[in-house]
Amino acid sequence: MKICQVLAGNEDGGLEKHTIELSYELQKNGIDVTVIAHQDFEDDFKGIDFIPLDLSKSRNNIYILWKLLKSIKEISPDIVHTQANKATAMVSKIKPFLSSKVVSTLHNYKRNLKPFYSSDFVITVSDKIGEKLDIPNKVTIYNGVKDSEHIPYIDLYNRYDIPKDKFIICSVARFTYVKRFDILLNALVGKDNIHLVLVGDGEESSKLKDLAHKLDISNQVTFTGSLSNGDVKQIVASSKLFVMSSDNEGFPYTFVESMFCKTPFISTPVSDMKKLLGDRYVVSFGDIRALSDKIDFVVSSYDIVCKDFEPIFEFAKDKFTLSNMTKETIDVYKRVLR
Repeated sequence: MKICQVLAGNEDGGLEKHTIELSYELQKNGIDVTVIAHQDFEDDFKGIDFIPLDLSKSRNNIYILWKLLKSIKEISPDIVHTQANKATAMVSKIKPFLSSKVVSTLHNYKRNLKPFYSSDFVITVSDKIGEKLDIPNKVTIYNGVKDSEHIPYIDLYNRYDIPKDKFIICSVARFTYVKRFDILLNALVGKDNIHLVLVGDGEESSKLKDLAHKLDISNQVTFTGSLSNGDVKQIVASSKLFVMSSDNEGFPYTFVESMFCKTPFISTPVSDMKKLLGDRYVVSFGDIRALSDKIDFVVSSYDIVCKDFEPIFEFAKDKFTLSNMTKETIDVYKRVLR
């Protein structure tokens, strides 16, 4: 089986991580994989056939579409697998000239789903993301992480000079407005017993630090900056709670990582969080009071919370692995080719 993965993004986020890891796992399963993506990703696909093509320009650029068509025809894959909206939109324009089947993955909420209707099959990374896509040939496949080895606990109190009597919570994301860390910081006001380890960097970094100062909670927040994936896992595993305050998520890798680290999780109702966590650990978008109260509940009832999460941790161990994600993706390929 020959698969061509098409990645139109040029950032460093969950979509790119998904494509890189899936490509290597497909190759391990004996599948011939070629990736078409921006030159910047070439080092991420070492050992995999790679065709550099800058798809970050307009999706209507005739010259780029012609080069994309030419590249795919030279590969002659059984299936072209488009990752996310832009790659799908571009391939949908050239699909009439292709003999390959097209499988597309919908990674996040999109108003315009029209390109996905021309695909032979659509994978959505959560049920909620795909609920407005009215087609029979779709399935949810959750993002998975590498079958996890033991993640060592680290002493966050010593590493970040946090007083020993503090209850440590964490959150991890690129610092953009949609992650709504302003809500999380506001929810900490008046909670002298809480310390937040906030991992990440981005355009909102200075604004968030200024907000922490303005709210007089700077001594309750550690801004770590960007860290390696290994360091992030250690922080998540060594914290007592992960809080996600986002307005929008596809299917968050941070949730999966937290479940493998056996760290309880509070979230807004993004993606399938309500389905996976239940109402007890989901708070409304932008609701500072609800988030504040939920954090208080976790702190005061931590033994109960940990017991509530035991079955969720077990479910995650089977469902949210990279090997399971790959197996389910290969099942889709086989179904399309049949």
